[in-house]
Amino acid sequence: MAIDEEPIPTGRERRAAAALRQALEETSAEWPIRVDAAAWVATTPRRRSVVARLPIGLAAALTVVLLGVVAISARPAATGPSASPASPTSRPGHFDNVTFSFDYPASWRTLSGSYYEGLANTVDIVIGTGDWQTGCRSWSSGAFSGQDCTGDKVDVSGGRVVVKVYQRTGGPAPECLGPSANATLGSNSVLATTTGSVKTWQIREPGGQFDWPNNVIIEAHTDGPAGVASAEAIVASFRWTPGTSSPDYCAPVDTPPPSPLPKLAHYDADNISFDYPAGWPIITGYQHWGIHGPTIEFAVGTGTADAGCTLTPPSSTVLSGVACSGSPTISATGDQVVVVWYEGAALGVAPLPARTLAPGERRVTIGGMPAIESHGDGWIKWQVSYAGYIEARWGSNASAGESQVQALVASLRIAQPAKESQTS
Repeated sequence: MAIDEEPIPTGRERRAAAALRQALEETSAEWPIRVDAAAWVATTPRRRSVVARLPIGLAAALTVVLLGVVAISARPAATGPSASPASPTSRPGHFDNVTFSFDYPASWRTLSGSYYEGLANTVDIVIGTGDWQTGCRSWSSGAFSGQDCTGDKVDVSGGRVVVKVYQRTGGPAPECLGPSANATLGSNSVLATTTGSVKTWQIREPGGQFDWPNNVIIEAHTDGPAGVASAEAIVASFRWTPGTSSPDYCAPVDTPPPSPLPKLAHYDADNISFDYPAGWPIITGYQHWGIHGPTIEFAVGTGTADAGCTLTPPSSTVLSGVACSGSPTISATGDQVVVVWYEGAALGVAPLPARTLAPGERRVTIGGMPAIESHGDGWIKWQVSYAGYIEARWGSNASAGESQVQALVASLRIAQPAKESQTS
């Protein structure tokens, strides 16, 4: 509709327009243009009665005017080129460094921006009402330079407060299954500690654990309960930026799960004891052939072991006796394993000789006895006396053969020298 076609306002509408102008003047005086949008929302209800008394058309016009003022007051002032996304942004009452943000009293001063504190911590901001001075200083000597940190200097006398926000970015490797939260402020479960008048709250990075790198620590120096309450409010307002997460320092890296421990059987006879895989049979226990013949203390495993001796039957001219072919027969093929302790024919048990070691031999102790160890492809032998040996063999498919043998010998215990008896 053209302007000249609009109806002439009635007296009632003119009085409403005058009331509108008066309301706008009062509104402008009470809420200057610099007031932010939140203040408008909080105080507007007091003016709703003015809008309600106006005709519908004028009330709509007033609504447009008020919204225009709110939009202008909420726009930030132009400050030149925008800051880099990675740079911390801080305005009175709010801090945001892209990774996390929090609120603090707008009357507090920024005492320090971001800086490195040695190789351990990265300080994000220091704020408060007290006096603060860093305890770090940089130095250089010739081609060398570095930084010393000896503790901050803080003065919060007279009810003042200083809050330091930092992250641990260096130091010892993180521990798995560290401490648990002991306090909750806002939506944050935190690890709270108190040392004298200094209180700290550690906030875990999402997906992380306490005492891991990149966690945020809020450290408050206070001079009374009011300062503590202000610091707790900061912790309660703390928020991680969506998408922030901690690397899992405790996840296994291409490590297969441990194999279940094998079931073991226990051998204990003739003062000799040891553990061995439960699936192995005992091939033979103590054997002694002839008065001064060979002896087998034990033989266990899935291979074969034989003393190489037989009894000769008596005849009309010869009494019964023992015939031995020489060294015992020890064999393991495929996935077989066998362990044998044998002694050659000798008068008594002669001790281990103090001889020069051959290439590949070494002196060890097994079962409390000195021994000379030698090994090769698929076998290990320990000489334990002048004619006594513990010998083990395993087949080419026995992948755990050597470790099974080593475990058996490590568990070997000798209570006293094995007794002698005669097999007739």
